[in-house]
Amino acid sequence: MKYTIGITILSSLLFLSACGQEPLVIRSTLEGDQYVRNNIDSFTTDTFNQLMSSEQPVDETDINQLREIISENEQTRYTRYNDELYRYDPAGDLLYYTKWKEENGEYKLAALEFPD
Repeated sequence: MKYTIGITILSSLLFLSACGQEPLVIRSTLEGDQYVRNNIDSFTTDTFNQLMSSEQPVDETDINQLREIISENEQTRYTRYNDELYRYDPAGDLLYYTKWKEENGEYKLAALEFPD
């Protein structure tokens, strides 16, 4: 009996730890934007670069600016056109623009821009 319980617990732990190693697969523009908005506080440059298209480098300044915009604007609205997303504040001022690109079955951030 103890052997069966031990095997069950060990199998469960192996299963759970393997699930944690799965990379996030973003399947749409809106899903990617929402993931970034929900997790920006924990992102490092390396973490953020995993979401980026190979064509679009990002630096710490961009991440910090996006983190600041998101934390200061809890209420926002957006417009999405194909794989482009425009995020606005409640007054209608543009906060940032993103473009997402499908690469190997998942969406990657191809552009991150802020208004002047």
